[in-house]
Amino acid sequence: MRYTKLRTKKYFAPQNEGKEHKCDHPGCTEKGEYKAPKDRRLKEYYWFCLKHVQEYNAKWNYYAGTDEQEEENLKKRMHFGGFRSKIKYQFGYDFIDELGIDASMADSEWKSNVYFNAQDKNNASVLEMELEDITLDSLKKQYKKLVKKYHPDVNSGDKECEEKFKKIVAAYKELIAKIE
Repeated sequence: MRYTKLRTKKYFAPQNEGKEHKCDHPGCTEKGEYKAPKDRRLKEYYWFCLKHVQEYNAKWNYYAGTDEQEEENLKKRMHFGGFRSKIKYQFGYDFIDELGIDASMADSEWKSNVYFNAQDKNNASVLEMELEDITLDSLKKQYKKLVKKYHPDVNSGDKECEEKFKKIVAAYKELIAKIE
Protein backbone atom coordinates (compact mmCIF):
# COMPACT_ATOMS: atom_id res chain seq x y z
CA MET A 1 0.00 0.00 0.00
CA ARG A 2 1.35 3.35 -0.97
CA TYR A 3 1.15 6.40 1.32
CA THR A 4 -0.38 9.49 -0.27
CA LYS A 5 0.60 12.84 1.07
CA LEU A 6 -2.46 14.89 2.03
CA ARG A 7 -0.86 18.21 2.72
CA THR A 8 1.02 20.08 0.09
CA LYS A 9 1.67 23.34 1.94
CA LYS A 10 4.33 24.16 4.48
CA TYR A 11 1.83 25.01 7.22
CA PHE A 12 -0.92 22.53 7.95
CA ALA A 13 -4.33 23.74 9.12
CA PRO A 14 -6.72 20.77 9.29
CA GLN A 15 -9.83 22.99 9.36
CA ASN A 16 -8.88 24.28 5.90
CA GLU A 17 -7.82 20.98 4.36
CA GLY A 18 -9.67 20.44 1.12
CA LYS A 19 -11.28 23.91 1.16
CA GLU A 20 -10.59 26.46 -1.48
CA HIS A 21 -11.19 30.15 -0.87
CA LYS A 22 -11.58 32.95 -3.35
CA CYS A 23 -9.69 36.19 -2.78
CA ASP A 24 -11.86 38.55 -0.69
CA HIS A 25 -10.55 41.64 -2.47
CA PRO A 26 -13.33 43.18 -4.61
CA GLY A 27 -12.95 42.28 -8.26
CA CYS A 28 -10.21 39.66 -7.76
CA THR A 29 -10.89 36.13 -9.04
CA GLU A 30 -7.67 34.45 -7.89
CA LYS A 31 -7.44 31.78 -5.24
CA GLY A 32 -7.39 33.07 -1.63
CA GLU A 33 -4.47 31.24 0.00
CA TYR A 34 -3.45 33.71 2.71
CA LYS A 35 -5.30 34.70 5.87
CA ALA A 36 -5.41 38.28 7.12
CA PRO A 37 -7.19 39.35 10.33
CA LYS A 38 -10.35 41.44 10.09
CA ASP A 39 -9.89 43.15 13.48
CA ARG A 40 -7.83 43.15 16.70
CA ARG A 41 -9.63 40.16 18.17
CA LEU A 42 -7.89 37.97 15.56
CA LYS A 43 -10.85 35.59 15.43
CA GLU A 44 -12.15 36.31 11.92
CA TYR A 45 -10.03 36.46 8.78
CA TYR A 46 -10.12 37.54 5.17
CA TRP A 47 -8.68 35.26 2.50
CA PHE A 48 -6.48 36.98 -0.06
CA CYS A 49 -4.20 36.12 -2.92
CA LEU A 50 -0.50 36.94 -2.43
CA LYS A 51 -0.72 40.36 -4.09
CA HIS A 52 -3.70 41.54 -2.03
CA VAL A 53 -2.54 40.10 1.31
CA GLN A 54 0.69 42.08 0.93
CA GLU A 55 -1.28 45.27 0.28
CA TYR A 56 -3.63 44.60 3.17
CA ASN A 57 -0.83 43.83 5.63
CA ALA A 58 1.08 46.97 4.64
CA LYS A 59 -1.95 49.13 5.52
CA TRP A 60 -3.32 47.19 8.51
CA ASN A 61 -2.76 48.67 11.97
CA TYR A 62 -3.41 46.57 15.08
CA TYR A 63 -3.94 49.72 17.18
CA ALA A 64 -6.44 51.38 14.81
CA GLY A 65 -9.54 52.61 16.64
CA THR A 66 -7.90 52.96 20.08
CA ASP A 67 -7.02 56.11 21.96
CA GLU A 68 -3.43 56.83 23.05
CA GLN A 69 -3.89 55.58 26.63
CA GLU A 70 -5.40 52.28 25.55
CA GLU A 71 -2.69 51.89 22.92
CA GLU A 72 0.04 52.36 25.56
CA ASN A 73 -1.62 49.79 27.82
CA LEU A 74 -1.83 47.31 24.95
CA LYS A 75 1.82 47.81 24.06
CA LYS A 76 2.87 47.30 27.69
CA ARG A 77 0.94 44.03 27.85
CA MET A 78 2.53 42.84 24.62
CA HIS A 79 6.02 43.01 26.18
CA PHE A 80 7.38 40.69 28.87
CA GLY A 81 6.40 43.16 31.60
CA GLY A 82 2.84 41.96 31.24
CA PHE A 83 3.83 38.35 31.81
CA ARG A 84 2.53 36.85 35.02
CA SER A 85 3.14 33.36 36.25
CA LYS A 86 0.03 31.56 37.44
CA ILE A 87 2.23 29.46 39.70
CA LYS A 88 2.53 30.70 43.28
CA TYR A 89 5.79 29.59 44.81
CA GLN A 90 5.97 28.75 48.48
CA PHE A 91 9.45 30.04 49.23
CA GLY A 92 9.46 33.55 47.80
CA TYR A 93 10.66 32.49 44.36
CA ASP A 94 8.93 33.83 41.28
CA PHE A 95 9.05 32.31 37.80
CA ILE A 96 9.93 35.68 36.29
CA ASP A 97 13.29 35.65 38.10
CA GLU A 98 14.21 32.50 36.19
CA LEU A 99 13.64 34.27 32.87
CA GLY A 100 15.83 37.19 33.92
CA ILE A 101 13.17 39.77 33.14
CA ASP A 102 13.83 43.19 34.60
CA ALA A 103 11.31 43.87 37.37
CA SER A 104 11.11 47.53 36.36
CA MET A 105 9.38 46.41 33.16
CA ALA A 106 6.56 44.80 35.10
CA ASP A 107 3.42 46.72 35.90
CA SER A 108 2.40 47.72 39.43
CA GLU A 109 -0.09 44.86 39.77
CA TRP A 110 2.69 42.33 39.35
CA LYS A 111 5.05 44.17 41.72
CA SER A 112 2.51 43.99 44.54
CA ASN A 113 2.54 40.20 44.24
CA VAL A 114 5.52 39.55 46.57
CA TYR A 115 5.73 36.15 48.21
CA PHE A 116 7.11 35.99 51.75
CA ASN A 117 8.66 32.97 53.45
CA ALA A 118 9.48 32.15 57.10
CA GLN A 119 12.79 34.04 56.99
CA ASP A 120 10.95 37.14 55.77
CA LYS A 121 8.52 36.80 58.67
CA ASN A 122 11.47 36.74 61.10
CA ASN A 123 12.97 39.79 59.39
CA ALA A 124 9.67 41.63 59.69
CA SER A 125 9.49 40.85 63.41
CA VAL A 126 13.05 42.19 63.85
CA LEU A 127 11.85 45.40 62.19
CA GLU A 128 8.74 45.32 64.43
CA MET A 129 6.37 45.06 61.44
CA GLU A 130 3.70 42.71 60.12
CA LEU A 131 4.12 41.15 56.66
CA GLU A 132 0.74 42.51 55.55
CA ASP A 133 1.85 46.07 56.31
CA ILE A 134 5.12 45.96 54.38
CA THR A 135 5.41 48.36 51.49
CA LEU A 136 8.50 50.09 50.18
CA ASP A 137 7.67 53.36 51.96
CA SER A 138 6.61 51.80 55.26
CA LEU A 139 9.73 49.61 55.30
CA LYS A 140 12.04 52.58 54.77
CA LYS A 141 10.21 54.64 57.39
CA GLN A 142 10.39 51.87 60.01
CA TYR A 143 14.06 51.22 59.23
CA LYS A 144 14.99 54.88 59.74
CA LYS A 145 13.07 54.96 62.99
CA LEU A 146 14.79 51.85 64.40
CA VAL A 147 18.24 52.88 63.18
CA LYS A 148 17.93 56.17 65.06
CA LYS A 149 16.83 54.30 68.17
CA TYR A 150 19.49 51.53 68.19
CA HIS A 151 22.47 53.19 66.48
CA PRO A 152 25.78 52.51 68.33
CA ASP A 153 26.64 56.22 68.40
CA VAL A 154 23.42 57.01 70.30
CA ASN A 155 23.79 54.03 72.70
CA SER A 156 27.51 54.19 73.38
CA GLY A 157 28.92 50.99 74.80
CA ASP A 158 25.62 49.06 74.91
CA LYS A 159 26.35 45.64 73.32
CA GLU A 160 22.66 44.63 73.18
CA CYS A 161 21.78 47.73 71.14
CA GLU A 162 24.72 47.09 68.85
CA GLU A 163 23.58 43.51 68.18
CA LYS A 164 20.00 44.68 67.65
CA PHE A 165 21.29 47.31 65.20
CA LYS A 166 23.17 44.64 63.17
CA LYS A 167 20.04 42.47 63.02
CA ILE A 168 17.93 45.45 61.89
CA VAL A 169 20.36 46.29 59.07
CA ALA A 170 20.52 42.65 57.88
CA ALA A 171 16.73 42.23 58.01
CA TYR A 172 16.20 45.50 56.13
CA LYS A 173 18.64 44.51 53.37
CA GLU A 174 16.89 41.18 52.81
CA LEU A 175 13.37 42.64 52.77
CA ILE A 176 14.24 45.63 50.58
CA ALA A 177 15.88 43.31 48.05
CA LYS A 178 12.72 41.23 47.96
CA ILE A 179 10.35 44.16 47.51
CA GLU A 180 12.32 46.17 44.94
